[in-house]
Amino acid sequence: MKRRTVTLLLTLALLISMAPQLSYADSDAVPDPLTDKKTYYTEEEDYISGDCILTATRMMIRRSAIMNGKTGWNEITNEVLRQVATVDGCLLSSFTFKDEGMTYDVGYGEFKGETDAERIGEFAALVEKHPEGVVVHGDWAADSGMHGVLLTDVVDGVPYAMDASYNMGMFNEGIQKWSDTTMLEPSLCLRYWYIRDSDEGKNT
Repeated sequence: MKRRTVTLLLTLALLISMAPQLSYADSDAVPDPLTDKKTYYTEEEDYISGDCILTATRMMIRRSAIMNGKTGWNEITNEVLRQVATVDGCLLSSFTFKDEGMTYDVGYGEFKGETDAERIGEFAALVEKHPEGVVVHGDWAADSGMHGVLLTDVVDGVPYAMDASYNMGMFNEGIQKWSDTTMLEPSLCLRYWYIRDSDEGKNT
């Protein structure tokens, strides 16, 4: 009986001594940058009024960089991208961006469906082909009017997106359900930008 008690006490002491180490190991785990909200945050000094679509495009390129194993994706800022992607504050219909040995060829398209169901179907087809996401935009797509977000997924008919409005200043919501963003009906999105091709070595 005495031996059993000593054994139990020693086992308990061993477990207690290991607990802080296990806790530390868990807290030291590196978050997945594709799901980490910090990935989608924009500093206020890096944002100019009307940058919603530029920000969404930047996040699309960031996601592609992450998926391609690049480590400098966090250095892709609005200021850096603005130089090649915009003219007079407007996003170009097509452009190429080069970073860390990768060339991102960004192109433009227009939606054809008229109903929300048709648009969500188009959303789903696009993100299946482009897992880094696509930038969707409309003249009256949000409460504020013209707006664009990064569509990242469609799950069971529900679109998910990164909205710059909720990832700047005091907000950092990361990827949200469509209904939690500032966007209105999906059918109000008329156009999209996507990465036509991302290739390593084009700029070397």
